[in-house]
Amino acid sequence: MLEKISEDGLIAILGHELGHFKHRDILRNIAISGCILFLIFAIMGMFFKSICLYIGLQPIHGNILILAILMLPVLSFLFMPIQSYFSRKAEYKADEFGASCVSNKALSEALIRLVNENKAFPYSHPAYIFFYYSHPPLLDRLEALGGFNDRN
Repeated sequence: MLEKISEDGLIAILGHELGHFKHRDILRNIAISGCILFLIFAIMGMFFKSICLYIGLQPIHGNILILAILMLPVLSFLFMPIQSYFSRKAEYKADEFGASCVSNKALSEALIRLVNENKAFPYSHPAYIFFYYSHPPLLDRLEALGGFNDRN
């Protein structure tokens, strides 16, 4: 990465990561994850004994645990868009902070190089983004940065 990205680009990327620290994104993500886990366990606590009885299993701890292991991916998938939404918003703020360290152009060029290096597709369908993307697609990030217009 050091060979492919300019010094200004590296400073902009470092600024982006420091933007996460400045905006307390890590603490916010931990709090959101904790709330989501609480909701998932609350749902499990309210319904799993009934589900065990409905499908003909004894509501003992082992059966409830097996059912929880089978249902956790489904419940996690349902809550994933909430966490991804907040993560994408935080990325835009961190991009803004990173660009303020050097320039919009430096961060834009660095992001393009990173996407090219990772062979990532720069855009996806909005429904796919809604469920799976924790970071905004490259084209959306570049648009938020003003394309290649240097505002600084």
